[in-house]
Amino acid sequence: MRRVLRILALIAAAALILYGMLQSDDKRWLLCLWGAAPLLMFAFWPAQDGLVQGVRRGVLNLGVVFGVGLILLSVQLLRLQVVRADSVYHRTVTDEQGRVTSNVRLVRQAMQVLRGDIVDRHGLTLASSAEVAGGFALRTYPVASQYNLAAFSNLLGFVSTRFGLAGIEESYNSYLTGERGSAWERIKDDIFHRQQRGNHLHLTIDARLQAAVYDLLGGRPGSVVVLDPSTGAILAMASYPGFDPQALTFNPGAEDWDAENQRMSAYWKDLIADERKPLLNRPAQGLYPPGSTFKTVTAVAALKYPDVARPNQIDCPNERPTEPGAPPVVNAVEDEFRFTGDPSDLRRVYAFSCNTAFAEYGLRLGADRLADVAEEFHIFRPDEAPEQNPDFTDLPSPASLLYVSEGFLESKAAVADTAFGQGQLLVTPLQMALVAAAIGNDGQMMHAYLVDHATDPNGTVVYRARPRVANRVMSPQVAAQMRDLMRAVVENGWESAKAAGVQGIVVGGKSGTAENVPGAAPHAWFIALAPLDKPRYAVCVMIENGGEGSSVGARLAGDVLRAAFALEGQ
Repeated sequence: MRRVLRILALIAAAALILYGMLQSDDKRWLLCLWGAAPLLMFAFWPAQDGLVQGVRRGVLNLGVVFGVGLILLSVQLLRLQVVRADSVYHRTVTDEQGRVTSNVRLVRQAMQVLRGDIVDRHGLTLASSAEVAGGFALRTYPVASQYNLAAFSNLLGFVSTRFGLAGIEESYNSYLTGERGSAWERIKDDIFHRQQRGNHLHLTIDARLQAAVYDLLGGRPGSVVVLDPSTGAILAMASYPGFDPQALTFNPGAEDWDAENQRMSAYWKDLIADERKPLLNRPAQGLYPPGSTFKTVTAVAALKYPDVARPNQIDCPNERPTEPGAPPVVNAVEDEFRFTGDPSDLRRVYAFSCNTAFAEYGLRLGADRLADVAEEFHIFRPDEAPEQNPDFTDLPSPASLLYVSEGFLESKAAVADTAFGQGQLLVTPLQMALVAAAIGNDGQMMHAYLVDHATDPNGTVVYRARPRVANRVMSPQVAAQMRDLMRAVVENGWESAKAAGVQGIVVGGKSGTAENVPGAAPHAWFIALAPLDKPRYAVCVMIENGGEGSSVGARLAGDVLRAAFALEGQ
């Protein structure tokens, strides 16, 4: 019987180790590894019957302990050096400051590779490579001769022998170096001893619009995202402040390599010491409370569940009690019912962004319905959130969160706060742009993408992105109702929100004024769609500590839309 149990323990340990090997999560793997340890100990522990007592018994027991330890160590090395070798070799980590840690060997090996060009949707070269002495290659940025290079830094990233890779340079490194997409070209390069050439990346962005919206941020830390709602193609994604990727690029043609390294290190220290976090790609990586822009999600939920939410039977009192002991929800404007009317309806309370009305919608809907609709927009409960934003994989981007603390929505006060955009919400500006885009695309939320296609040095397409639906979040009828609500914000809401309008074009939008750190000015948000009859642009702007979304955010969104329409046909 003992022998059978030993065999079963050995099989169980092997199965646990094999299961752990297949996991990408290191924590889960370690749990499996340590879980297998006692099973292995039981399987190999020597029987005591017939053994000589004393030193021999102790040596045998000690030998089993060391033997099992050696097995575990060997299995760990097998996983790191064989099973997970490729992912470990190419692993990149971006911390909350925007600093990137990656394997610099990848860059050192690529010093003699002419990396492919990165061009915008019209063929303007943003990044290229030039041959220098000694058979090395130097990364260059031709776009800097026309526009501020910092405007493109959060997209391009950098290539540094000292600090690794970041941005598109990291995400599509295998294409840019030619490791993927042009195997035959690589073979010919090896045969004829030619310098290896990578593939060219063709982005979806318009460099003119990218530079314009970066300038429109006006030196204020923040984000601008412009999407094509029908495809998810990113037309502009600006983050201020940016940085100079050329300053992080090692020049192999320099006479003094030590001086080059010192120059890069000095610039890197300045970047990481900057409290404004210039290395952080704010549109994709920044997580912020969305303020009243989240009322868009609550409004969708109210329209999807009209029997429960009763969207057109609402009022807008100065205060709304939620539960005993909790402070009531209050409006930003006293006696706001003078503007919304009393009784009111969803269109008017959305146009004037009534907090107490949306708190009531949240209470009527309940935590589960509100959370389910938010999750359809891929704003997740924390226990269900993926590590990476599932709607955008071209650059590192965390998932947006409905709340942070476990069990947060168990209280009515928390549900009410979340429904009007506060609570513990943390979203990226990119995700809010996708929320607007889904409304503009008749309820279908698309995957966002930055790389349209890649071509080899001969011009053959080796990769092409295809527009993909991320989720159907609402019916076309609900989407049409939401577009009408967004139109009311710009045309019939607060006077300052009219700054988001564009002459001759019907624009819809929603402002957000998001409280964050006590004592600090709120974040200014605005999401917009235009033209509303057939939206071509979905916009999200966010200015950190910028003030009122209905004024500051609306003006910036209007400026962005005017810049986009002005560039059409040029």
